[in-house]
Amino acid sequence: MIGAVHCQCFLPASYSLKDKRAVLKSLLTRVRRLNVSISEMDDQDAWQKTALSFACINSSRQVIEKELDHVLKIIDHSDGIECHSIQYEWL
Repeated sequence: MIGAVHCQCFLPASYSLKDKRAVLKSLLTRVRRLNVSISEMDDQDAWQKTALSFACINSSRQVIEKELDHVLKIIDHSDGIECHSIQYEWL
């Protein structure tokens, strides 16, 4: 089973692409230690918004939900980024 999350995020304290990249690099480094794949999917040239997608593969839906929720908690506790729209997808 594959679980994926797509989220639209806002970076209120970002005033340049350099600021945005610093926030995203820190976030992506922390998340990549988990059992998920994560990537910026859209708005690469916008400095105050981004679209992140992350996915997890496992035979147990409970394990996938736990991992995806962990990523969302990391994003919520990260400075400089706010999730506004979250969409789950199950394959």
